[in-house]
Amino acid sequence: MTKERMRHSLRLMMMRSVRKRTEYMKKHEILGELGENSVWGPWLVPLYPKLIRVHKNVRVHKTAKIVTHDVVNDFLTKCKPDCDFGPMERIGCVELMDNVYIGMNVTILPDVRIGENCIITAGSVVSSDIPSNSVAAGNPAKVIGRFDMYMALRRMNKNQFVAFKNQYLPDDLAQEQWKKFEKKRINQK
Repeated sequence: MTKERMRHSLRLMMMRSVRKRTEYMKKHEILGELGENSVWGPWLVPLYPKLIRVHKNVRVHKTAKIVTHDVVNDFLTKCKPDCDFGPMERIGCVELMDNVYIGMNVTILPDVRIGENCIITAGSVVSSDIPSNSVAAGNPAKVIGRFDMYMALRRMNKNQFVAFKNQYLPDDLAQEQWKKFEKKRINQK
């Protein structure tokens, strides 16, 4: 890790607020692009950050990883010395278009574009482009639905959501959630 990358990563780790991390990333122009109303959550600066473009209204969860390189060639050379791939590494750009949500523990590999209006669900590994207006999940990530349908379902179920309260959940609301949880499972026993 270069000194500059380490310095930026240490600064990001000391910032609890995702908004402050985003402001820091923008101020220091660390990524290739970090668009308006976008939020950068990760504490570490990825290798080759200029190969990452984040457009408008994008949310990247703090545990997400965006990878712009791989060093498999060195490993392969050591496995089969007669196949010398050399010390070369593969690098590739990553582009997150407008209105993209990258969930918890998502990994995005090199040479990937995620189209406009997309949600990448928790734990997914994105190894190829995701078309616009998609919801994708899995390892490797596959399209499992359409963004507009996801939005419609969320609107229909909006009474199931609660307002942010500084990570505090009143006891009565917790009990209400457990009742709903158990009620859904009564017929499954």
